Amino acid sequence: MAFDAERYDREVIKPLRGRHGRLPAGDLAARYAVQPGWTPQQLVAHLAELREFWRERATGPDSRAEVCRLLIAADDKLRRETGDLMGDPTWWREQAGVTGDAPRSAPATSAAQRGVPVQPVQAAGPPSSAGHVRSWRTEARDFIQGRLDTPVGGGHVPTANGGVGERRHDPLGEVAGGVPAQHRPGQAAHPGTAAAAVNLTVAVLGASGDRCRVRLSWPAGDRVRIRWAATPPPWRAGAVLPVSALSAFGAEVAGVRQERDGEVSLVAEIPVGYHLYVPFLVEGAQATVGRLVALGVAEPVRRLRAERRGDDAVVSWIWPEGSLLALVEWTSPTGTERGQISRTRYASSNGFRIPAAPDPCVVRVAMLASVVADEVRSPVREVALPPRPVRVSYTLARHWRWHLGRREIGVRLRAETDVADLAVIVVLGAEPTMPPSPEAGTVLAEAAGVELGPEEAWELTVEVPQLPRRHHPYWIRCFVRGAVPIVVSVPPVESMRVS
Repeated sequence: MAFDAERYDREVIKPLRGRHGRLPAGDLAARYAVQPGWTPQQLVAHLAELREFWRERATGPDSRAEVCRLLIAADDKLRRETGDLMGDPTWWREQAGVTGDAPRSAPATSAAQRGVPVQPVQAAGPPSSAGHVRSWRTEARDFIQGRLDTPVGGGHVPTANGGVGERRHDPLGEVAGGVPAQHRPGQAAHPGTAAAAVNLTVAVLGASGDRCRVRLSWPAGDRVRIRWAATPPPWRAGAVLPVSALSAFGAEVAGVRQERDGEVSLVAEIPVGYHLYVPFLVEGAQATVGRLVALGVAEPVRRLRAERRGDDAVVSWIWPEGSLLALVEWTSPTGTERGQISRTRYASSNGFRIPAAPDPCVVRVAMLASVVADEVRSPVREVALPPRPVRVSYTLARHWRWHLGRREIGVRLRAETDVADLAVIVVLGAEPTMPPSPEAGTVLAEAAGVELGPEEAWELTVEVPQLPRRHHPYWIRCFVRGAVPIVVSVPPVESMRVS
């Protein structure tokens, strides 16, 4: 049952190269390389190995990494929809001929996802008998699907174009591990208090520069305060806490409130990005924590990386949804330069290339996205690019001084550019393979404050001790360390062996 990585790369990943943003429809079992006849244990082990394969190859600017990132995103969505069913061989047999976008056991599209206004409904109850015997798997599937399609318990919040709202349900706010809420400090006083909390909706109205206008609405009659932050609150939904404790989470949403047709709306101006909005139902000196709502508007890039390719540098990142143009700025000791790149050009060139960048610099990337009818700039993310490594080469020359009864080796070092304050370490290795680091051998000589350049070589003479005979040779290797990155080119292997 060994996972064939080369075959998977050839048959699954390679045909998907060039895809950015969304995977095409495809056979689900083939995409997961699932074979019929596997036991649940074999299936679970294979899925774990496959997901680790995706994660290892999801870094980098090439098209294979982009495909693996899309596969990870699609897998996360499928796992949320199906749960533990992916570890059941019966479920995979039911998926024969089903595309990767429509698993048979996935919940149907909810009203919020279809754009239909969300109406408060009651959460689906436990499955009941329909007068005929059904399998436990069918009943459980219907029950889970009913809970997932219930907007009160969770689901997507309707937003305008350019924003993605999501209401997340935390049933542990009512009961955690079977312990009633009234017996846990900081939790709701009665089961169901969290469910009766504020039903908050968030929509984006427009944007300008690096700020956006959002409308928050909830049923009238509730004394509600709303706070926002980029991270989740420290309390569960339904927790009861003093009003004075609210200041520990984010900032309060300030704006113009209006009440109409039994609904209160609040229009506020918020910085763009991904934020969490949490309503608090205030009663006297206490406040009940409501269910948070997430809204992303012009989100920043993710997994920003900068790496060197010779004299050039390549910057890579994951594009957020809805962004089509990236603004790149890099600052070095010689000044600041700017550039931009479209999503199409980024895909064809495998990243953003900075030519001739030998000096260290800081790279900043922001996205231009369309929100409603406005163009907005995302928050800036930055990454440091280290200086270009200095290449140092060395040679080993043997000097046998028999009249003095000793053997010496001359180490001659040279750098491609002038570099100072280096530490040179000469190591003797006794293992069959050459020492990978100074700690893996015996230090024969060490020098500090060395200056190297391309014109004149610097030489260090090392005395080789008497060595006991072995069936394999010893190794002499030189290591160089400094304040800047150093790449050492080793001499011919034959000159590094001693006996």
